[in-house]
Amino acid sequence: MLNTAFRYFLEVVNAGSLTAAGLRLHVAPSAVSRMIRKLEEEYGVDLFERHGRGMVLTEAGEILATSARRSQLEAEHARMDIFDLRKIGKRLIRISANQAFGIELLPNLIARYQKSEPDVTFNLTLLRASEIHRRIQDGEDDIGFYYSLRPAVDVNLRYSRRMRVLALVRPDHPLAGRPAISLKDVEPYPVGQMSLGTTVRTIVDLCCMQENVALSSTFISNNVTSLQNFCLEREDAVVFFGELTATSVVKTSKLIALQINEPQLHQRHLQIITMEGRELPNSARRFLEMTVEHIEQSSPQPLPYTGDAT
Repeated sequence: MLNTAFRYFLEVVNAGSLTAAGLRLHVAPSAVSRMIRKLEEEYGVDLFERHGRGMVLTEAGEILATSARRSQLEAEHARMDIFDLRKIGKRLIRISANQAFGIELLPNLIARYQKSEPDVTFNLTLLRASEIHRRIQDGEDDIGFYYSLRPAVDVNLRYSRRMRVLALVRPDHPLAGRPAISLKDVEPYPVGQMSLGTTVRTIVDLCCMQENVALSSTFISNNVTSLQNFCLEREDAVVFFGELTATSVVKTSKLIALQINEPQLHQRHLQIITMEGRELPNSARRFLEMTVEHIEQSSPQPLPYTGDAT
């Protein structure tokens, strides 16, 4: 358990001001301020920059906050593991993931896991990759699932696998009968795309630049279901999804998936990450192992390496 000074420090970090932290802790702001000053005197540095609108961490404060969060998490998970041994209380696994994992894969695996361990509670938050990475770094979540175009840094990479990008169309689409297509084949048709900043959109745009292909992006959304419905209603439309998302959509709709013969399009990596320097509680570790086993068994053989996307 964290001592009082560190608890007050983390509350200021989370709340953003002495007043807000005091309200959360049910103490006067002056008491919070004394604890912060005590830590600053102990370390010999300023931990916050004081502004009229609140408190902002200094570089030294960021380092201490990361360490304090890690200690807090370790204490919490030790308590959960003890409860696990005694079969008392609820255990919580916090997961952040992007849409590709949150639509079907993780809900299904969570439900399967709870059949054998019904006392485990899951908190699943769907976010973009950059926010998932930050939350894992800061210890806000136990496990992060996302796609990335680069190696994971400042986190513990638990699993990585290169995954394909697929094109989805209606069964009556002119391209539907082909065993595989190129981006050039898609050029004459209206395209639905994920929003800018997503990895699937980034890599499709990069490949189009390399191949001198000008796609007609007539519908853009950050929501998979919206793109799916667009493609279902517009008979000549094409949408691009990652392999996990495409598999889920094909199972639940009348769309079909087409392979794309563009090696550079398949450079995204499915990555599963945890906080650097800490061990997962037993329940989270077991869930992670089950998830990796499922992905390995249900995914096709990894694609051959063809060089990094540029």
